[in-house]
Amino acid sequence: MFDYKLLEALEMVARAGSFDGAAKRLHLTQSAVSQRIRLLEERFGAVLLVREAPVRPTAAGERLLAHVRQVRALEQALEAQVDGEAGWQTIRIGVNADSLAIGLIPALAAVLRQHRILLDCVVDDESYTLDLLKSGEVGGCISTQAQAVAGCEVVSLGALPYVFVATRAFAHHFFIAGVTKEALEQAPAAVYGQKQSLHRRWLRDLHGLEDGGYPCHAIPDSSALFAAACAGVAYAVVPRVQAIAALADEALVMLDVPPLPIPLYWHHAARQNNAATALTEAIQEFAARLLTA
Repeated sequence: MFDYKLLEALEMVARAGSFDGAAKRLHLTQSAVSQRIRLLEERFGAVLLVREAPVRPTAAGERLLAHVRQVRALEQALEAQVDGEAGWQTIRIGVNADSLAIGLIPALAAVLRQHRILLDCVVDDESYTLDLLKSGEVGGCISTQAQAVAGCEVVSLGALPYVFVATRAFAHHFFIAGVTKEALEQAPAAVYGQKQSLHRRWLRDLHGLEDGGYPCHAIPDSSALFAAACAGVAYAVVPRVQAIAALADEALVMLDVPPLPIPLYWHHAARQNNAATALTEAIQEFAARLLTA
């Protein structure tokens, strides 16, 4: 059996992205954390961390971390059964930034309180969150991919409609002749992060524009990305529900581009305890209010 003090050190380094950050969280010296990781690697017989900035788990490290999280979830469920009252239970999920921006956490609030759930959200573009589940980094995720992962189930949440928005002045300046390839080569875009996000894929697939072929602000936060459009420094592709109020008071206008309905799915472990089941139901209720069938 593994020494769980060593496993705790591995998890903290992975979360903090550094040995120093893990040491502060564990109230240990950096050398003590490094020693624990070395002992764990010796016992496991593999390198568990890529020692670069930020420090990140290797494939072997990810497998071991997935084991740690599964064991912790089982221990928490067992404690609840024995004590008759559930303690705080951490559920780690992969979630797209847009779901957070349009109110996912408030929608889950009642379930989080009732079942004493602590969410550990790993935020990524919805096209990539399923990779987090496959690697064992999370126990559930919101994804655009419908294919279930082994040992997991998938629930269709519906489609999240995206719209192209800008201020009236921005649209008049850059798109007076329409949303053409030539205009897109000149108009600053606000795109999510550095990966091939929805906006980047649209520019590539429909207009043949690759990265570097158009000006853009790379913003890894949905609320800030939306704010960039409202500030008139870019046009953006955002969830329609996020833009409703700004469109109503004409702070923003919709560009002449058809809305993009993006299907979303909730992936979760096939075997769930009561808290995880309640979380799944709450996510489905959230989707039913904001997504289209």
